[in-house]
Amino acid sequence: MPACKSGPLGPYLSPRVTGQVVAAGSGEALSDVKITRGKPDPQSPAGSAKGGEVLMRKIPVRTDANGGFNLASERVLSVFRGSGWSQVHLTFEHAGYECLRTNYSTLAATNSPGGELTLDVGTVRLQPGPPGSP
Repeated sequence: MPACKSGPLGPYLSPRVTGQVVAAGSGEALSDVKITRGKPDPQSPAGSAKGGEVLMRKIPVRTDANGGFNLASERVLSVFRGSGWSQVHLTFEHAGYECLRTNYSTLAATNSPGGELTLDVGTVRLQPGPPGSP
């Protein structure tokens, strides 16, 4: 008796993103850097987020001991890809370093043998923050 098997989800909303984070001055790999995908949330009063907004927040990833990171690709349950596909917005945060908010073009993304889109952003250099910064 054949088993029921579902097909893949809809189109990719964002590719897998890989890279490495280092200190700008020394080139030393930075572990435990918090990396978030998506545009930053507008500043809102604490506790004002609604249930659905909390559920839609992106879960950050952390760099490994070698500064490497790997954000999984995202797909949507839709026939059509939404707007904003051409850019991946990333935020890098680490104690003692300036927060870096940047974007990358998805035109440089490549397909893996399995068909997953992957974007290697290379080396990301974080600048030291001012003395006493969190």
